Amino acid sequence: MAVDRDHTPFLIDSGPVGRLCHELQMSGIDPLLTFTRDGAPASGIALSADATAVFSSDSAASHFRQQAYDVLAAGLPLSVSVFRLGPGKQAGETFGRLCELLRAATEAAAARSADIEMAIEAGSLTPQAAWSCRSNHLGDGPVYLFPERSMLQPDASPAQRNRHERFWLQLWHLRATRTLRVAYAPFVVSQCPLLSAEAAQGIVPCIGLQGPLGSAWVPLRLNLVRFADSGGKLMKGALEDALCRAVEIGDALHTLAPWPTAQTRHDAWLNRRLAIIVTGFGDLLQQRGLDPGRFQALQTLCDCLQSVQEILQRQSRQLASRKERLPALLQTDPSRELPRGVVRNSWHKRWSMAVDLAAIGHRNLLVLPLWSVFPLTGRADYRYSDLLPVLGFADACAFSGPPDLSHWNVKQFKSFHQRAWAVLQQRDAAHQIAERI
Repeated sequence: MAVDRDHTPFLIDSGPVGRLCHELQMSGIDPLLTFTRDGAPASGIALSADATAVFSSDSAASHFRQQAYDVLAAGLPLSVSVFRLGPGKQAGETFGRLCELLRAATEAAAARSADIEMAIEAGSLTPQAAWSCRSNHLGDGPVYLFPERSMLQPDASPAQRNRHERFWLQLWHLRATRTLRVAYAPFVVSQCPLLSAEAAQGIVPCIGLQGPLGSAWVPLRLNLVRFADSGGKLMKGALEDALCRAVEIGDALHTLAPWPTAQTRHDAWLNRRLAIIVTGFGDLLQQRGLDPGRFQALQTLCDCLQSVQEILQRQSRQLASRKERLPALLQTDPSRELPRGVVRNSWHKRWSMAVDLAAIGHRNLLVLPLWSVFPLTGRADYRYSDLLPVLGFADACAFSGPPDLSHWNVKQFKSFHQRAWAVLQQRDAAHQIAERI
């Protein structure tokens, strides 16, 4: 059962999952779990498809269709990241054939086309072609475009500029569809200095999180406005309690979830990812009567998010001290590659000391949605784009449907995405120059 559908299974479930989800709701947190048709908590699946390989033989195409069917038949949402569509006209034809395969799987599983989200490299097809092809061959549903770096850099070469301008103009014209989206956070980071950034080539279904393919996340949503009074002043004690509960209960749900594939089961064991999705920034400032264009507004949110980040990390460390350490930490021990002897023992000792200081229970914790800088209702006031630097606190970014952008011009639309991309690119640099262990 997807995020935007009824969550009845855990509400009527009197078992441990139902009780934990009820505790979350009582703490002001929305559990965004997916459920199988048997009512078990699970995660939507992010698959990748090498289009050239899929259509290299009938058996390869049949195998891909079966993969999609297995996910959909279990009642789980699916996302498919498509690569190697081929050049020119061939790309459109191949994408259409892939959509037809997915439609066949959808019909066989008695699922909806909207249960499938797709992501492609933006250089493969124009936005118009990608959206039309998906709609015609599969039906309406989200399409994410992964733009090339040059498409987001303001200083593209003259040869690239015309092609890029056409790309942004088409996206702008199609902004009202809300199903055609760009995603440009190509890596996720961990606040633990012993863990490196990871490539993010997949989309976690329903929450639009750009993350590693096959990664396993427990998603929970926390709206800051729920922890503020009518004047927008945060009740810090209540917020801290909720964040701590999110880590504690999210960790318990991680254990209970029967991750549906070998890849997600391995990732769940190795990285134990929580997606604690914090929202409500624009609404909080609106309640406080702060002008989003003033530095005070941005500083207010940055102070808040720094505190949120510290609380989540502290709680994760406390969990790690009571339970086993994150396996990903142990596997990054550099001494494992050295021959036995004094040097290896010395490196292992130093690494063990570093792990003692930095041990954490979850590789990723804080997820920020791209559009959370705007108030939830009404047309998106462009002034709120000055709050985009808050995305720098995110371990991962979510690219769900945008607000009402009907009044934006193409220059504002393009500038917003370029500014957001620039902030997201800086996350790993900030992580690398942070204080080392």
